[in-house]
Parts: sequence; structure tokens; C-alpha cells
Amino acid sequence: MQQDRVQTAGQPPFWRRHWLALLVGLIGLAAAGSLLFAYWQSKQIPVIKRMDDFTLEKLDGTPFHLRDTDGKVRLVSFIFTHCPDVCPATTFYMAKMQEELKAKGLYGKDVVFLTITFDPERDTPEVLQKYAEQFHADQSGWYFLRGDEATVAQVTKAFGIGVLKQPDGSYLHTMRTFILDKERNLRVMHGMGAEMDPDAVTRDLEQLADE
Repeated sequence: MQQDRVQTAGQPPFWRRHWLALLVGLIGLAAAGSLLFAYWQSKQIPVIKRMDDFTLEKLDGTPFHLRDTDGKVRLVSFIFTHCPDVCPATTFYMAKMQEELKAKGLYGKDVVFLTITFDPERDTPEVLQKYAEQFHADQSGWYFLRGDEATVAQVTKAFGIGVLKQPDGSYLHTMRTFILDKERNLRVMHGMGAEMDPDAVTRDLEQLADE
């Protein structure tokens, strides 16, 4: 018995006897950590650019400042109500997203919608109000905005939207919607109408709301 105790006491420490297994384990953990970090990075939505503040007009005539919605994720669309196809289709999809975000408790609280007309001459507050009602827009979290032509032109330029008025009063325009994060960074651009994937837009809104 005494001899056994002496032999046990003379054995090298555990780490020296199993150093290879420990080393392999540490390397494995490091590799797993690197993979997890790379996966996390791949899921992050990059910042495209920082958006400056702007001021437009709400339907009740009061000013709307973009900075007033800082702290919330913003889905921004540009429309004109006489548009025959792309604009109403986009607004229809946004109305569907509105209901999904409501069900998840995000609408109005963490995510808001901004719909900006670039046809202020015809899109009066009354016309925009009817348009909003047509799509059952909940204006507690959805702002329909207008401004004079010069101001709207500055805003569309900031977003990189091209707008060309046609002789018949219609418009050719870039078909893009935009997502701004809580800090007013432009993070994602999506299509409009048939090119819009409402499920993908909703996922991006939820991810940015969770940041």
C-alpha cells in the first residue's frame, strides 16, 4: 500500500500526461469560436451610409423631422398616388408587413414606415389620407409625408432616387425602398412592386430592431 502511494505521488501532473489531448481540445474550441464569429459577422447587415436629417410635412400640416424617429427602424418608400401599378403594389405589401409587425409587438414601437410622395401638386393631404385609408394604414406607426418640390427633390437625391416627370403627369422613378436603422444609417435597399419580397423586408426590419 505504501509503495502504491509513492508511485502515485511520483506521477507527472495531469496536464503533462494529457497535454496532447488538451492542446487538440483548445485548438478545437478556438476554431469553433472563429467559425461562430465568422457566422455572426456574415449575418450582420452592413452600413451603406449615414442619412442626414430632413423635414417634410405630415398630413395634419405639422412638420416631420427624420430625427424624431431616431431610436426606431424605418422602412422608407417613395410613391405618387396616381401610379398605376408599382406604387400601390408596394403599399399593399407594406400593409401586410404592418400586420405582421403588429402581431410581434414591433409596429410603431420599434419599427415605423415612411411613405413620401414626389407628386406634391396632386398628392394633397386629402388625397394622401384617402390613399392611406385605402390600404388600411395604421398611422400611429406609418407617416405619409409631402413637401414642396425643392425639398422633396433634396430628399430623393439623398436616397439616390431618380425621378423624371413625364408630359402626362406620371413619373419614371427608381424602384427602391430603404431601411434605416435606429441611428439613421441606411442599411438595406429592397425593390418595389413585384421586385419586393415582403418576407425578406420583414426579416431585415426585425433583425435591425433587435440590434
